[in-house]
Amino acid sequence: MVHSESIHRALDAVNKNFYSPRSLRIDLLKNCPQVIPTLSHWLYDEWHTYDASLTLEKLITSFNMRLNDDRIPITFVTLRGEEPIGVITLKDRQGAGPEFNDFPETSLWMGSLQVVPEERCQGLGHAMLKFAAGVAKSLNYHELYFYTSNPSNVLWYTNRGAHVLQKRSFRGTMITIMNMIL
Repeated sequence: MVHSESIHRALDAVNKNFYSPRSLRIDLLKNCPQVIPTLSHWLYDEWHTYDASLTLEKLITSFNMRLNDDRIPITFVTLRGEEPIGVITLKDRQGAGPEFNDFPETSLWMGSLQVVPEERCQGLGHAMLKFAAGVAKSLNYHELYFYTSNPSNVLWYTNRGAHVLQKRSFRGTMITIMNMIL
């Protein structure tokens, strides 16, 4: 069980310090479930070529299971006004998938980090990653795991403190599994 006060304090801090001056805010998906179809389309369009089992229906169902503020999985959405421009999720090993059962049962995984193309290269993805890592640390996790199917993303993550753990086949494509020590 997650203490929702920790989550709300983290949201307040990031909104005051990073997002507010840029007319952005980060919120819980729980508070804006109407953006689920948009988020699902983003992820599908970006990642379905890497994962043939990915469907819009699967993504919508998955996001509907992340409408939490007091437990993992939890999803955060960056908004400009009412329009979503970024998303990130924290989930447990089970949420990462059975393919990761060789990782610690209590491991925390980051996923669904996505920024709309027109907002990329402005620090938003990095801010969202730092925010998620801060939330994970406040929840007493010491390590955050994640993976990418897109080889060009590996350098982006390692430039932000990630460590490459391994490469392996996943649903018909090669992925790079990484972690960040918090």
